[in-house]
Amino acid sequence: MNTLRSFLFILFLVFVSVSSAQMDKANIRTMKKIDRLSKRGKFENAGKRMRAVLNKYPVSLNLWDMYIGLTYNDYVQKLNKGNPSEINAKKALFDHYNAVYYANMSVPFNSRASSMLRELYVDKIYYSKKTLDIQSLELLEKARQEMNSQNYQLAINLYSKSYSLDSNNYSALIGLGKSHAKMEYYGKAIQYYKKAKLAQPMINESNKLLATALLKKGESSLALEVCKNSLLIYPEESIFSLMHTILDGQNKQLQRNWVLRLSPINIIDDYYHRGQLFDNQLHFTHYQDAMQSAKEYYDINGLLKKEVSLPISQYLEVYCWEKMLKATEGMDVPALSYARFLHDKGLLEPYIFINLFNVDLYAQFSHFIENKKNVAKNFINQYLVSSGF
Repeated sequence: MNTLRSFLFILFLVFVSVSSAQMDKANIRTMKKIDRLSKRGKFENAGKRMRAVLNKYPVSLNLWDMYIGLTYNDYVQKLNKGNPSEINAKKALFDHYNAVYYANMSVPFNSRASSMLRELYVDKIYYSKKTLDIQSLELLEKARQEMNSQNYQLAINLYSKSYSLDSNNYSALIGLGKSHAKMEYYGKAIQYYKKAKLAQPMINESNKLLATALLKKGESSLALEVCKNSLLIYPEESIFSLMHTILDGQNKQLQRNWVLRLSPINIIDDYYHRGQLFDNQLHFTHYQDAMQSAKEYYDINGLLKKEVSLPISQYLEVYCWEKMLKATEGMDVPALSYARFLHDKGLLEPYIFINLFNVDLYAQFSHFIENKKNVAKNFINQYLVSSGF
């Protein structure tokens, strides 16, 4: 109940801030209706109305945060109803995950949504707590409680004991780093983040925290290099945000050329039930249409089937983008100008997989990095961190 009250208070604050911004009268009325529905616990209905507002204002971080909160509370509400509502609760959970998914695609530098998706879909591939020592996990939980209570030295002691009981406890290393960083012992925090990176090199969390600690310690050049290398592991929004800050201090710019996606990522099997949130996909209708011909060429990971010998892209995502670029050739579509420019230079792949990365592209991204790492590195240094287009 306290969580629900907290959400409703946050919802009120978001409603006030959004209503005071530039919003037409019809959507202001819708927002008021959403506010009333939320207070009555009608989260599913409120969420449906919020989707209509997001179609009008798709790049508002406040609105997306509000929608994520609505879908989460709808899931919790259905879950608490027990077995008769199990199917509805599962659907509500998909809706919640997809709210985070669309929030990540619709708002650049949305670090929170990006990190949530990484934790949901990628980190678990490489790391699980199920095999860890039980006592180590118990101490880990106690350490987190002390962290939340701002008892950082106690947290350090508990994290240390947790790690000593099980050296595979990557989370304990991260906790030690965070605890020391909270006390502004950045040198020590950096040591633990580097140790965590060695323990789990494919989990990007340690890179993000390492770059942040280096920046706070005044070592911006080293932080930038960590960020660049991080993009070869998992290009999350917090890294782009850090790079923007670092480059701004060096009188340079981050030439990301982000675009608003009006369609979910094309995948062969929609096992995450992404669905369509935006009513009008504009130029992305051509991207979606490309799936009709792509299905016979690509496998479930979006990679070209071995038996296909046609001169087409190795990657489903690149194939669909090329179809979209071809279909809009000669049209005035500013959002696609940079993609067209890079396509002519043979650099569409790194632009899509790094600058416009999405969690549903992880298998294709990983294959690209494994086989064309030098192309990715050169793109980062020559286009993302330079004057660019």
